[in-house]
Amino acid sequence: MSSYLSFQWPNPHGVCCYRSFDNPNDHSVIAIKVPWLQWPNDPLEDVHSPWWVIQDKTLAAVRLWKKILHERLSSETYHKHMKISSIVLMNEQLRLTIDDLGDGDDHLKLFYGFAADEIAKMKEVKGLDLGKEVVKWVGSGRDAVPVFRRVRTRSTDPV
Repeated sequence: MSSYLSFQWPNPHGVCCYRSFDNPNDHSVIAIKVPWLQWPNDPLEDVHSPWWVIQDKTLAAVRLWKKILHERLSSETYHKHMKISSIVLMNEQLRLTIDDLGDGDDHLKLFYGFAADEIAKMKEVKGLDLGKEVVKWVGSGRDAVPVFRRVRTRSTDPV
């Protein structure tokens, strides 16, 4: 038996759309297409919307995302593993998206922040440390107001 693995598995309709090994078998190459969480309408329409409207839209978008992800996972052999991977990657991508948003994008930061926090609460990733909640609440009770945590800047220098 050869020590060289030539396994390739294209799956264009799945979450994991391609798997293979590189030529010297130093790496496994895995291409994953996680469905993106969509704003339910034109985000510019909600620039001045109160936080509770944005939160409601977020909850609806997360429900739809879960449904789409479930459908896409049907072609996966190990769908539970891919679901956990998709949840973790989506949470990270939402956080990275928030970090890149600028001034004037507070409604987008809240939307994606609420979404990251909701996705982090999914039962499949309970117990994983996905970081602090993105949205924190200032005040208490009916007077509480959501704010997003300070964004991180990323180095774009090559490693």
